[in-house]
Amino acid sequence: MTKQFSLFIIALAMAAATAPAAAADVRLDSYRHPQNENFRIFNQMYLDGVKGGLMSYNAFIKTHGGQPAFCLPDNFALTIEQTEEIMLKTADKRAAKGEMLVALLLMAGLRDSFPCEKAGGRSADKP
Repeated sequence: MTKQFSLFIIALAMAAATAPAAAADVRLDSYRHPQNENFRIFNQMYLDGVKGGLMSYNAFIKTHGGQPAFCLPDNFALTIEQTEEIMLKTADKRAAKGEMLVALLLMAGLRDSFPCEKAGGRSADKP
């Protein structure tokens, strides 16, 4: 089996596993104000899944010669509490409205919190 075919199979399996959840985007307002404890737990699980997806895609881009969106330090495990803090601080910093998707806020927060360095010591996001 070729490497590309293996990656395709993995991507297909991940897409199939997440297909039912894809219809349910979590918005900032519902994340901050869950209806009950079960919704709070679901929101955290959703955010953790978003984090995993962003990290997986980022690693895929990096291994295929592209510029990653963010660069976590080596041997760094990002907890759900840290992930939530990054997302919520980004929402506050950008004065995000309640309908903003938490996935977009997390992506922006990871880029801000863990910028990638380019040759010459400059951040990939800053001139």
